[in-house]
Amino acid sequence: MMPNFERVEPIANSIPCASENPYPVLQVSADGTLRYANPASLALFDEGKYSISMGDRVPHLWQGVISRSIETQAPQTFEIPIDNRCFQFTVVPTADGNAANFYGMDITQRYHAERALHKSNEQLTALVQQRTARLKQTDRQLQIQLWERLSLQKHLYERESQLDAIFREAAIGIALLDLDGKILRSNPALQQMFGESPETMSGKLFRAFVVSGEWDRVVNEAFDRGESLSGKLEVRYHHRNHSTFWGTLTLSTIDDEAGRSQYQLAMVEDITDSKLARDALQLTQFAIDRTADAALWISPSGISAYANEAACENLGYSKAELLKMHFAEIAIDFQSQDWSVFWESIRQQDSFACETRVQRCDGEIFPVDLTLNYIEFNKRQYICAFARDITERKQAEEALRIAQERSERLLLNIFPKTIAKQLKQLSHEYRQVGAAIAQRFDEVTVLFADIVGFTQLCANSSPTDLVWTLNQIFSAFDRLTQELGLEKIKTIGDAYMVVGGLPEPRADHAEAVAELALAMMNEVSRFSAHSGEPIVLRVGIHTGPVIAGVIGLNKFSYDLWGDTVNLASRMESQGIPGCIQVTQKTYDCLRHRYVFEKRGTVFVKGRGDTISYLLKERIRVSS
Repeated sequence: MMPNFERVEPIANSIPCASENPYPVLQVSADGTLRYANPASLALFDEGKYSISMGDRVPHLWQGVISRSIETQAPQTFEIPIDNRCFQFTVVPTADGNAANFYGMDITQRYHAERALHKSNEQLTALVQQRTARLKQTDRQLQIQLWERLSLQKHLYERESQLDAIFREAAIGIALLDLDGKILRSNPALQQMFGESPETMSGKLFRAFVVSGEWDRVVNEAFDRGESLSGKLEVRYHHRNHSTFWGTLTLSTIDDEAGRSQYQLAMVEDITDSKLARDALQLTQFAIDRTADAALWISPSGISAYANEAACENLGYSKAELLKMHFAEIAIDFQSQDWSVFWESIRQQDSFACETRVQRCDGEIFPVDLTLNYIEFNKRQYICAFARDITERKQAEEALRIAQERSERLLLNIFPKTIAKQLKQLSHEYRQVGAAIAQRFDEVTVLFADIVGFTQLCANSSPTDLVWTLNQIFSAFDRLTQELGLEKIKTIGDAYMVVGGLPEPRADHAEAVAELALAMMNEVSRFSAHSGEPIVLRVGIHTGPVIAGVIGLNKFSYDLWGDTVNLASRMESQGIPGCIQVTQKTYDCLRHRYVFEKRGTVFVKGRGDTISYLLKERIRVSS
């Protein structure tokens, strides 16, 4: 049930622009009874958030805000989310202290924007973490594969070297054949290859030791015609134990004095191991050719001896062009004149990995993960270089860095630097946001400043002009606060709260706050003269102990608690427009450096009569 607007019209007349206000305006008595609600308040009652009528008691949360507002005679703020909308209310006590006016503002757009930004940052962080984890996993797998291949290549080199030595030092299998291909004589090496004795081999056809199907037309014709083979042929041979092995066959003729073919000489080399090794090497070579990373084999001179297909594709050069280029022409962070020193360093270390930049043929420069490994192959030395394009990873890292900087700036805009650092540390340690922070400071100086006649200013100004005026004034206050190394705590409507001496203690906190107060008065006077608006400031200052910290789970802020805060607020609210009122404690801290006027005794609720002074200016030292 909505309130009866006609019945509360007299109350509406006492609240400036209440019925015309596009946002909710309410008046609630000190005991929590709803006395008035303007038409714009329908959003609170029609959408089912609160089921109250005129004369009903408002929710307990509201009553607490009303009590604090009336007790402190200072505006209070709180927020009410309703379905997909959100309202921010400023609670202002009435002059008689028997009620409080609620001025609402629709902050739905900002509320959703903050939630969307938070969600976007979480999604971006999760995406970057997932992408980074996948890249790291892929890097580890590729490194393992590459090391395995390099180890195999090194093993193959050593194996081929051993085989070459054996082939040089061991006797080659030799058989003397007649023109029909029968074995007339054989040497021990050949007998050992076939597992035969001289007697069992003699008289047999040589082709009987060759696996069926291994003869091709050329070999048949060579035997049939008694001619030599133009080169070596690789075939499989039978062993006496029914196994087979690979060997080369070199066939040549021995002519008589008349030049006629008399014998054929067959020479056999067992190449089983070397053939398998070559096949494995070809397989490894094929894998390197097909890998997505650019691979280069670099000679001691710095010129590439090998480039895979990925290197040509990624760098935009043909293979012939790459094999003429110095490595420093591609990896622009390396210097060709320092290449010999670098080569020796890699040779001693065996491997080296780093992030660097490479340049394509079109001049484009992109980042890569570069891995260099020293290898020896066929008695030659190389550096095997693998370059992986990490452009996407760097872009993701940069996007994450920008998001983190944006988050850092936002955090520093809300909290002091040391408090922001503590919050991040607690969030990291406990995996949650909102861990309480509290610290006692034995002596700080608190300042409250308020614009006199702000209610009348609201009535005479449009919302845009009003917000513009407040923004100009408070922005100037922010600059002054920052220049003097003080900490802005918050703004409450037209009130501005600053403290000196925390979170980093300083001995001159009272003097710094006094300088700020004088500068604020000058700034308001300058603004008033320039804009034509009769802006008058009232300032209150007190020095003493406080508790400072952060509480809550969301929309939390750095705040102060204690009697020092309350007394500073009283000094402002019971001060004289256009003046800076301070307590005896603050006066004692500053009286040797500033000019004061004793105001006398001021009654402060909860403390009784309190002596106060008016700060005028800094004492001028005559030259």
